[in-house]
Amino acid sequence: MIRTARLQLLIALIVLATVLGACASGNVSSAPFEQMSASMLQVRTGADASLGVIYDRERDRYIATAVADVDKVEALKLTRPKPGDTFGWTSSKPPLFLATARFREGVYRLNSTIIQYSNALGRLANKDLIDPAAFTQLAKDLNGNLNSAVTALGVQPSDREIAIFSTVASAAFEAYLRHQQRSALVKALRENQPAVQNIGELGAQAVRITAEALRSEYDLRSRDLAVAAAPPGTPASRQAAVRELADFDDRFVKELSALQVLHDTYVALPAAHQEVATSLEQSQSGLASLQVLFQNGQDLVRRYEELAGKDKKTN
Repeated sequence: MIRTARLQLLIALIVLATVLGACASGNVSSAPFEQMSASMLQVRTGADASLGVIYDRERDRYIATAVADVDKVEALKLTRPKPGDTFGWTSSKPPLFLATARFREGVYRLNSTIIQYSNALGRLANKDLIDPAAFTQLAKDLNGNLNSAVTALGVQPSDREIAIFSTVASAAFEAYLRHQQRSALVKALRENQPAVQNIGELGAQAVRITAEALRSEYDLRSRDLAVAAAPPGTPASRQAAVRELADFDDRFVKELSALQVLHDTYVALPAAHQEVATSLEQSQSGLASLQVLFQNGQDLVRRYEELAGKDKKTN
């Protein structure tokens, strides 16, 4: 996993360097979208790796405490969400590690949809134009991907439209396809800003929900360990409980740190999208907001390596 993450980091760095070189040469029409795609690719790599380690640890902790708990064992029995649903699953009271697995899937789908959105915009900016009918189907597909991601994330969206290509913006993008003017593309991006803002808010909300779930588990487990570390236990058993609590603290802090980086990435996403529109309008390069997204992706890989390194020491 570490080698895979490092390989994808190297690939993303090469892509980013190529993109920045294109910006310097004056080709600014598609470079911001390529930079956005490379940044979110790095975020997806780091987030998926970090959440994979968190999932593994949550599963191990659940197994360790479920042996003498009938309710916890019962919660491991999965059923169909509804008759005829071949691929879905549900649980009467899903263990945290299963909720984490679903959240991880949602994050991967969300990041993938943002990458696909960036790539689609890059095609338009490159004048790799598609006809309005093909664009309509593309927008429909990506909106469907986004809704699947939101469902997996487990967030409750507001009454606002859940779309990566909003209805209003789609009409503006179709106008760009007809006229092929930079100003029309900028207008379409501006029209789509509220949709991206909504996506960022939903992603951040999902991360906060997951962080609160981890904190609830920490509160319960740390309380039990603190009791075990107090008299009248034997010195050996008390020392073991203290050591386990210290290790639990270390892991909890690292897990929260990874989630905070992911949360901050979704908070920063709308500003990055807005900066892309401004860059097209003003022929700017070296976009600071997109560099922040890329650096967050690098940070997530580092958080993953810290968590995985801790696993090597304790397992």
